[in-house]
Amino acid sequence: MAMDRRTLVKYLAGASAAGALAGCISTEEPDDDGADDDGAADDGTDDADHEDDEDWPTVEPDDDVTGSAEIWHSLSDGELEDFDRYVDEFNDSFEATISADEVAELEESTETAIPAGDGPEMFVWAHDWIGRYHENGFLSDQSDNLNIDPQEYFGENAESATFEGETLGLPFAAETVALIVNHDYVDDQPEDFDEILEIADEVHDPADNTYGFCWPQDAYHVSAMPYGFGGYYYDDDSGELGLTNDETIAGFEFILEELWDYMPADPDGEAQESIFLEGNSPFLVTGPWNLGNFGDMDVSVMALPDANGNTPSPFTGVQLMYFAAAMDEDDERAEAAVAYAEWYTTNTGLISQMADDHGFIPVHVAFADDEEEADDLPEDMQGFADSVENGQPMPTAPDFGDVWEPLETEWSEALNGNKSVEDAMADAESQIQSAWE
Repeated sequence: MAMDRRTLVKYLAGASAAGALAGCISTEEPDDDGADDDGAADDGTDDADHEDDEDWPTVEPDDDVTGSAEIWHSLSDGELEDFDRYVDEFNDSFEATISADEVAELEESTETAIPAGDGPEMFVWAHDWIGRYHENGFLSDQSDNLNIDPQEYFGENAESATFEGETLGLPFAAETVALIVNHDYVDDQPEDFDEILEIADEVHDPADNTYGFCWPQDAYHVSAMPYGFGGYYYDDDSGELGLTNDETIAGFEFILEELWDYMPADPDGEAQESIFLEGNSPFLVTGPWNLGNFGDMDVSVMALPDANGNTPSPFTGVQLMYFAAAMDEDDERAEAAVAYAEWYTTNTGLISQMADDHGFIPVHVAFADDEEEADDLPEDMQGFADSVENGQPMPTAPDFGDVWEPLETEWSEALNGNKSVEDAMADAESQIQSAWE
């Protein structure tokens, strides 16, 4: 059951002030007068249909910023179309020039190109790479070159883009998993997992290809229960593992003992999701990246409800515009990169549109400041925002990268009945400790 890093977190999905995400998304239509913000006539290529929050105008580059910079990303097709459009809008509006390139194997490509001096000025990924990439010298500290105070614009979410006191990028969106409810089976959203289990038991009929619950069983998706029960995989502050803690084991055991029998036998994400998308289950745990796949299904999104008095706390991620080491080699290119990162991450109209169209959960504080607009957050996005508020930021320490594979391998052993959860987690910790030696 290998971790699909693309599905793991695309924007993803953090920081301790996740409550700042439960704000509003503007649904106001733009005033399309055929001119850019600087009053220049539109040449027809700038077709963005968003507008700023008037209290939080977009940070724009000075006219003397004239360099060029490159961004690498691995966005989905729908996201890619809009992302490219925003790059075009920036290029049409300002003197700096940005190019964006889709890179299929972003991790492998950055790890190869950056140390060879062939990498981009920026790349887009979730915050969980920041510690390892900083340690490897892949990133550039732009603390002294920013025109904004990230804390002012992103609150404590700005911390997701810092490591050891260095500002290594800017954040623009968050995500996590939540519970998708199929209302062909369920009238109202369940209040707790006791109610979920009753419904699951009532509808579960594998002979008819109907399952009571669907939940990808990789370490990211299932983190809600170990952390929600008071345990943890890894402590970012102490560097200690927590897989064998009683609370962590209790969270895993809840999934194994209460829910696993209601799921398809294949724990892989695609297998679990396909059953739900075919209309053959009342529940699915997934993230906003699947919103576009539900089609005409009558579904709603909610934070995972309490389980035995515990509030599930899934991993959350923050999507960053990373500053890569190439920015240290050329001041003009660095200025162009900073200009685009600041323009993109402070553009509240753009952020609103990405939230509406692609499930991005904003981290800009503008979306938490106006309580009167809170109800404008699309209902589905409110469910994910609630889940983020309950969530736990993914660790960023370099050592955490060694946790995923042993944890998932041993959790599979427990799901298959080959080991108890306690023995599986002990073996996972042993393997991780060996990797650290």
